[in-house]
Amino acid sequence: MARTRRFQIPKKMFWEAYKQSEKTKVVGVDGQTIQYYKRNRIKLVQEQWDQLTSGNYIPSPVRRAFIPKKKGGRRPIGIPTVKDFIVQTVLKNNLSPKLEVLFHPSSFGYKQNSRAREDAIRMAGNRCLRYDWALVLDIKQFGDNIDHQLLMNMLKKHIQNKWVLLYTHRMMKAPVQTRTGALIKPEKGLAQGSKLNFLLGNFYLHNIFDEWMQKNHPEIPFERYTDDIICHCKSESIAKRLLSQIQERLGNYKLVTNPEKTKIVYCKDAARKRNYANVSFDFLGATFCSRKMKTKSGNAIARFMPKIRF
Repeated sequence: MARTRRFQIPKKMFWEAYKQSEKTKVVGVDGQTIQYYKRNRIKLVQEQWDQLTSGNYIPSPVRRAFIPKKKGGRRPIGIPTVKDFIVQTVLKNNLSPKLEVLFHPSSFGYKQNSRAREDAIRMAGNRCLRYDWALVLDIKQFGDNIDHQLLMNMLKKHIQNKWVLLYTHRMMKAPVQTRTGALIKPEKGLAQGSKLNFLLGNFYLHNIFDEWMQKNHPEIPFERYTDDIICHCKSESIAKRLLSQIQERLGNYKLVTNPEKTKIVYCKDAARKRNYANVSFDFLGATFCSRKMKTKSGNAIARFMPKIRF
């Protein structure tokens, strides 16, 4: 018996997502690899497409794993099954064109550009030469504290496809399986390690931070790479006032700044000689501080610049 099609989803769209996923190395809770999927792709693609178009596709639990951080400790990530990875790719392919056009020019986290990180560092460096003060922001456990309903409300303003909204919400709500086999139903947050969730997280902060800054502080430039943010201010008092306003804004969305990483920095160099507690900061692996550089005349001068480590 033919399955009732609730949604009109072109099968070509699913095949394209499958082809984009052929190099994935994910192995989820079902133990299936992409090699297994390739061998059975005709049958599996048809089955998944039938489930998607009928509205009956339910994501499997996400397998929790840990990867080491550069500065010690471990970061949890969520590993989907191959089937869910392909569906996530379908969703990302649909959402990206509609959401990326909204993003602020100074938001670098989701730019389809291998130089996005370097571009963000370079822009921050140029602005630190023009502005004496930098407000360095880090949002504490940002990915773990994204409110699902608030995010869905934001998406509904820009996305009309009901099936995209339905399956995006189901992906958010997929249980997390721990190493012991226990299942945790997420009330909030997005599992790290997913390109779909990376896009959604960037869109969430676009609404909370970028749009708010553009409306309320168009005179203050910033760079944002996901939840790492630098704002450039003309004075310490402006930076302090801005920090207070941003903390209030984030609080409205149940987010807080990380006190260990959030600070106001004086961009001290040869031309700016004031004493201040914070005269350096790290951003995307680059350390910004006073560095000696040679001018065209051969003289050495201290400038507030980043040292980039790639």
